[in-house]
Amino acid sequence: MQIIIFIVAILLFLSGVGLGYMDKVGAATVTYTAAVLSLIFAFLPEFKKFKGLGIEAELLDKKIEETDRLLKQLRDITAPIAEMLISSAARSGRWGSGMPRTQKYELMQRIESELKKCGVEDSQLDRAKKDWHYYNIFDLATPVFEKISEKLKLVQQEREKALREFKQPITPERMDEYRRLIELRNEVGKEIGNLRDLRQIKNQDHLVEQVLESISNSGSLGEEEKANLTNELDEELRDLEHYIKRKEFRRLSVWFSNDDAK
Repeated sequence: MQIIIFIVAILLFLSGVGLGYMDKVGAATVTYTAAVLSLIFAFLPEFKKFKGLGIEAELLDKKIEETDRLLKQLRDITAPIAEMLISSAARSGRWGSGMPRTQKYELMQRIESELKKCGVEDSQLDRAKKDWHYYNIFDLATPVFEKISEKLKLVQQEREKALREFKQPITPERMDEYRRLIELRNEVGKEIGNLRDLRQIKNQDHLVEQVLESISNSGSLGEEEKANLTNELDEELRDLEHYIKRKEFRRLSVWFSNDDAK
């Protein structure tokens, strides 16, 4: 019977993973919980009396040290479950279901609270929240990248227009000017591409500095445009830097205001 319950627990874990990636976070949470309980009951013959993970059981002939070892094993099993569960919550709504940020934030608070009750350590929880932080930083940075791209695309359009208006065929005395326009057009296209790559970067620790550097080094924007753009992005960059350093929102009400805009 113990083996059967253990197999059921493993199947529940796998089902939870599948439900998580199908964006069914609520069902995944229930499935993971059932899996943890199944594991606990699978190990119940080992116990006479202990209190942990929210239940009480009886210790038969095992030593207290063995009880601690089994509890640690259960907590170690819970840690990867926590990572899968939080990753599912972080990804939910990104491909069509559109879960509001308020609801997602509250869901994460509940998940974190329950995992702590199950004995998941803060260090394990921090590792489990890797995807949660990644996608929050990605979304905080999105309006920053959009505003910079918008400025660059305006420059790109102007240069494309100048090229289209160039009289054909190109006379020898204007060939250098034409080639220079092509270089300028390609330059802004490269900057837009680099910005797109920066947006997808995995190591986000220095993202704010990299964004400011990309603005400062831009050859497509004038000095006044750069200064105005940096000032315009000031609050968004402060929000982004605050979250990267502290892993919490600087202006939670502003973050939730996105729900009202939908």
